[in-house]
Amino acid sequence: MKIEKIKDYKKTNFSAGLSRNMLMLEKKINVPVQEKLFKQHCNIETNFNKNKSIALANVLCTNIFQELFQRLGTFSRTPWMVTVFDRSSLINKNSMQNFCIPDTKKVLVNEYPYPGRSLFFEKVNCLEDVNSFVEYQNSNKISSSPHFLAPFIHEWIHSFHLDYIYKKNGYGGECKFLDRVYPKFNTNTSGVNILNILAHKTLSEDENRIIFDILGEYATKPNNQYLEIFAEACTKYICESLSPDCNLIKDPLDSLKKSPREFQKILKKILE
Repeated sequence: MKIEKIKDYKKTNFSAGLSRNMLMLEKKINVPVQEKLFKQHCNIETNFNKNKSIALANVLCTNIFQELFQRLGTFSRTPWMVTVFDRSSLINKNSMQNFCIPDTKKVLVNEYPYPGRSLFFEKVNCLEDVNSFVEYQNSNKISSSPHFLAPFIHEWIHSFHLDYIYKKNGYGGECKFLDRVYPKFNTNTSGVNILNILAHKTLSEDENRIIFDILGEYATKPNNQYLEIFAEACTKYICESLSPDCNLIKDPLDSLKKSPREFQKILKKILE
């Protein structure tokens, strides 16, 4: 699915952040049409709840990852579902503002269980609000990127990371759907076991200082730290690689290779 499906699209200074043209595009986007395109072209069920901002952000994420996968010669299954929720409908009221579920479970009241790797975004008023929040987070060393798409790219990365873990190790959980998609191999481990191990792994104080300097405070938290470091690092380098025409101007790996060697060692460690 390409962004040109939306009429009157103009090039925007994507790498500079939220532009006037992007704000105009936000107003014009036809949410029901985009929901149909997600299903037809990407086989992704979407419920944007009439939220133009999050619909546009996810269209842009789709285009970015299409470009990235073509460039890298790789492929990852897209998320099964993308949903915009109201906090009052959450079963777990302590859930983050945006999140990706690793396994199939019931997330919203009066809704069916969502398949693992589904994405959830809390409804927002406009991209300007998202932009202000992300810039504040970045300027206060909480997150790694000031780009308005960073929160959305971060969650897509989580879903792709789960796909990688399940493809490599098999699923190995109780969901029949995921078990068919990711059959477990004849080994003593599985994707579910790997996630349980990663959920409790943390870094040393010295390593966290390095992570804080490059990715910010959020990636130093002990909860699912290995998964969060991976998602935040990918988000940082993808956002830094974006060009004015909404595609990638350079390979994000080029930026990663220029990062401090100590940081690269930590990334290698969390991927082992």
